Amino acid sequence: MKNANKHIVVCLGASRVRGQVSYNFVNLLDQRMAEDGFQFINAGVAGDQAYNVLMRLDSVIDYQPDFVIILVGTNDVTAILGSTLVRISRLTRRFPQPPSAEFYKYNMLRIINTLKERTSAKIALVSLPVLGEDLESMPNHLIKDYNAMLKDIADEEQVSYLAVYELQEEYLREVQHDSGRPYESGGMLSIKALARHYLLRQSFDEISRKHHFVLLTDGIHMNSRGATFIADEIEAFLRSHI
Repeated sequence: MKNANKHIVVCLGASRVRGQVSYNFVNLLDQRMAEDGFQFINAGVAGDQAYNVLMRLDSVIDYQPDFVIILVGTNDVTAILGSTLVRISRLTRRFPQPPSAEFYKYNMLRIINTLKERTSAKIALVSLPVLGEDLESMPNHLIKDYNAMLKDIADEEQVSYLAVYELQEEYLREVQHDSGRPYESGGMLSIKALARHYLLRQSFDEISRKHHFVLLTDGIHMNSRGATFIADEIEAFLRSHI
């Protein structure tokens, strides 16, 4: 039975939410807000695209959450960019059609409408964080296109939009003195980051420094600074609704 004294918050998405290969912003939120009656459920699954999230919504709805925070779409973008890791993931999962912006929008709308129909949760869409730190690169231009789509969806569906990408972009433009390290689609940096973290026991921040990033560890996942941008926006959203 749901505890009436708790605000149940489900954080829904992929590896950035799961926090096993990225600094865990859900744990950070729990550390900040548990004493204020917030209970966080980590519903991140590494490799998920929006379609995968849609297919597992029943497990989210079972919690009857007060809030659902959705951060998913980076894998939809990297699938279009030809990521080796995402290509392997797609071979192990069933997708009804190839990746596209239209397919992403369709699945996001279904996710939102299903949550609206079957829960009373307040919903927030988190803009997709930077993909690599070269802000003028094609991957980040594509991320900005997807975020514009997310903002339109949020406006149309009357749910909240949390502008994480926009804040990260502003920060990088302030601190970077060059174009920043770009996203690399081969997946080798992610493999190196995993090895450094789980075999060599290096922190995500140490890995980030070795890979010459400011907010990221491998061009995709967050160090503590990158994750804090996400946690700050979610915390402000939650507190504004209590």
